[in-house]
Amino acid sequence: MKKIYTLAAVLSFAALTGCSSFLDQDLKSNVPGPEFYGTAQGYESLRNAAYSSLRSIYGGDPWLFEGGTDLFATGRTSVNVCNLYSNAYTSANDAVTTFYTEHYKAISLANELIYWGNDDATRKNVVAQARGLRALYYLNLVQQFGGVPLIKERVSGILESVERASTLDTYNYIISELESIAGGDDLVAEATDGTFNKRAANHYLAKAYLSRGYISNDKQDFVKAISAAEAAGAGQPLTTEYSTLFSNAGEGNSEVLFSVVYDLTTVEDKESGNKQQAHFGSYLNNASDGHKYTSSTLTPTLWMHEVFNTDTDNPSQDKRYEATFMTELRQSYWDFYDESKKDVSPVKYYYCPSWELDNVDSWRAALPSRADAVVIELLPEGKNYNGIVTSYESKMEEDIFGLPCFRKFDDIENGKDVFSTTSSMRDIYLARLAETNLIAAEACIKSDNLSGALKYVNIVRSRANATLAQESEMNIDYILNERARELAGENHRWADLARTGKLAEYVEKYNPDISTGQITEKFYLRPIPLSAIELNPALKGHQNEGW
Repeated sequence: MKKIYTLAAVLSFAALTGCSSFLDQDLKSNVPGPEFYGTAQGYESLRNAAYSSLRSIYGGDPWLFEGGTDLFATGRTSVNVCNLYSNAYTSANDAVTTFYTEHYKAISLANELIYWGNDDATRKNVVAQARGLRALYYLNLVQQFGGVPLIKERVSGILESVERASTLDTYNYIISELESIAGGDDLVAEATDGTFNKRAANHYLAKAYLSRGYISNDKQDFVKAISAAEAAGAGQPLTTEYSTLFSNAGEGNSEVLFSVVYDLTTVEDKESGNKQQAHFGSYLNNASDGHKYTSSTLTPTLWMHEVFNTDTDNPSQDKRYEATFMTELRQSYWDFYDESKKDVSPVKYYYCPSWELDNVDSWRAALPSRADAVVIELLPEGKNYNGIVTSYESKMEEDIFGLPCFRKFDDIENGKDVFSTTSSMRDIYLARLAETNLIAAEACIKSDNLSGALKYVNIVRSRANATLAQESEMNIDYILNERARELAGENHRWADLARTGKLAEYVEKYNPDISTGQITEKFYLRPIPLSAIELNPALKGHQNEGW
């Protein structure tokens, strides 16, 4: 960690030069200073670098966000050991170290942006954006690690050590920053271009209050979470079809409060996008088959399907299932998106959930292209692509074309044409109104306001055409199930389970990688990386319990 602090003053320069072609830099010296950052061009370069940190954090493998949960497990390629809760998972784990380091690099860039803009009245909006980004990074860190060292200002020299703040003090800082910028006049009210804005600030403020409430045991935190969520837009109807929202056409939608923006004009090449469309599915063989490139890690569990079969008497009416999964694999994966081929390209495999098994004959009869499709049964024991009855786990771990892939993140433009795990130029949604409503609903439950929880939940379910919930159903399990249906793969699940105290219960029950009794109390927080402790003397003796 000392390395992060020692280099804090030049991290922004490293970030700029490291992606110079992306940012189209024209640096005037090896050590940027007032001569460079005092110019509009130089300051905008620093702003771009600060936002590019979001790509480093969210654009790769989401091991700490989605791995080791009830929804995703090992496929043909194993998940990172941090997702297996075994003795091999230590404080030297690479995924944990990378997550921690990338966040502190991002915090350093935000601090640089604040420092070089604080004395310029024309830069107040960008300074407020940087404060919002920094608060988001600390929110990620505290959800994963508990209290962390708080670096609140630019460091121009060597910072030998920094004390670790308590979990409550870390939340207090996040909340004070978000309250300040959400209540001020420096941020724009809303933005659809990936700029941090007031609605995003209120969304994250609601999440921070909600998360702190579980630790403080103060119901006022939950009440304040509801107010912040409403300031962000909770309570408003969701009017965009889920399948449209999760498509190339959905980018820039007003429901998306904050996102990581990708565009071919801002990357080095067509393989410099994000990995979101490559996760959450089975191996689909090679490029010659015309399918998308999948990592075959973080493969959906059986529960990821069956969660749509809970809290309802008619799962087939929930539009989110078909918008999430590619249930019909054609001769080419991408034929589904070609209107001239969609209904005529032969379906090779139909991935049939449990609630549709009785309707297979009518499904075949609906289109000639389905006549010869092999039906793969999504059951604990069901037919595979060879017509042999196998376990769901064997379909996950052994079969080519074993299970349906997520399609909600598909990039039907660049991602279709480039066979690479990093070819997606789809924006990554970080905060959107559906989650804002579910944050409010969870806070309502925690503050004993079940009718309020019902209102917010049914706003989300109405858009999906799902069976409307009843007040008697409102509890944390219902919220977790609804968050799974609505937000799967969107970098929330591990924190959701840890926050609610449900990590062991859900993961041991639904994740085939994990055995009963395997997740002990220590796994509810990540270990502070060994390298950080070695480089920051103040962290010695302050490791998370059990690590």
